[in-house]
Amino acid sequence: MESTIYLVRHGRPALPDYEMRFLGRTDLPLSPEGKEQALALKRVFEEIRIDRVFHSGLKRAAETAYIIAGKRDIPFAVVPEFQEIAFGEWEVRSMKEIMESDPEAFEARGRDFARFRPPGGENFLDVQKRVWPAFTGLLDRWEGNLLVTAHAGVFKTVIFTLLDIPWQKLFSLRQDYCGVHVLTRFDGHLTVRQLNWMPRMEGTAT
Repeated sequence: MESTIYLVRHGRPALPDYEMRFLGRTDLPLSPEGKEQALALKRVFEEIRIDRVFHSGLKRAAETAYIIAGKRDIPFAVVPEFQEIAFGEWEVRSMKEIMESDPEAFEARGRDFARFRPPGGENFLDVQKRVWPAFTGLLDRWEGNLLVTAHAGVFKTVIFTLLDIPWQKLFSLRQDYCGVHVLTRFDGHLTVRQLNWMPRMEGTAT
C-alpha cells in the first residue's frame, strides 16, 4: 500500500526582526505571521487524509501541528529527537553578529558543516545520530499518511541522509517556513516526491 509522509517546517516564530538568526532549542511560539502561514496550510490539508501527527515538542512546531490538524480527531505524538539543532552560545544571535564577533569560527562552520559545533552546541552529525533512527523507527511502527512538523535542520538531515547528499550542500536545499517536503512510501521504499512544496502559495493541493 502506498502512503505519504509530509515533513512540514513550522511557521515563522516570534523573532524580534527579520535578521537571519541561529534559532535552535530556544522555545519561541509562532508569530502572528507564522500562525497565518499554518492556517493557510490547514486549508490545504483539509483535503488530505492524515492518519497520525508527530511534532518535536517545541512550541513553534507543536502550534503548527495543531493548527494544521484543526478539529480533526487525529492521534498526536511528540518526538523529542526531532528538536532543532542546538546552537549553544550562538542561540538566537544573528549571523551578522557572529560573522563580526567571531569570523574565524563562522568561516570554520562554512568549511565543515558536518563537524563544526558552536560552543555548547551540536553539529549535523550529532543531529543525524538522533534524527535518522527516530525517523526510520517512526516509519517502521506506523502505517498510513503521516504529518511531521519540526525544523529546517531536522528535515535537511532526513533528506540529505535519504539521498546521500554531502553536508557541504547544506544551503542547496531551501526550506521555507511552512514549506513541505513530500515523501512517498511503497513496499518499504521511500521516494522524494516534492521538496519545499508551498501549497498555500499555489492555492490547491496535489
